[in-house]
Amino acid sequence: MSDPAAPAVRPLPEGARARLVAIVRASRLDAVMEALQPLAPGDVLIEAVRGYNRQKTHLGEYEEVSHQGGFLPKVRLQFMVPGEAVPAAVQAICGAARTGRIGDGKIFVHLVEPAATP
Repeated sequence: MSDPAAPAVRPLPEGARARLVAIVRASRLDAVMEALQPLAPGDVLIEAVRGYNRQKTHLGEYEEVSHQGGFLPKVRLQFMVPGEAVPAAVQAICGAARTGRIGDGKIFVHLVEPAATP
């Protein structure tokens, strides 16, 4: 029986690559990067971003101190992995980023098509 808390990830076509975009709490960045090390994601783009969503009514519970106008500090990670590594990468991010509170983040998986060459 599968874990009901485990994220559902659709299988990708054989030989496909995927771009993962994860938006997580800034305070969880080191834990997420450590969890991704066994997958050797290669080049990881990390950007500071601000988020505003369901956690807006829970701002008092948010541990990051400087939030203005309901926008909370987040970090966006972007990297590519082979299609067969997507479930493991998503699970690693979820496990490392999860605090159990609203505002832990989001993960987006994008199928990457081969680039056209001239």
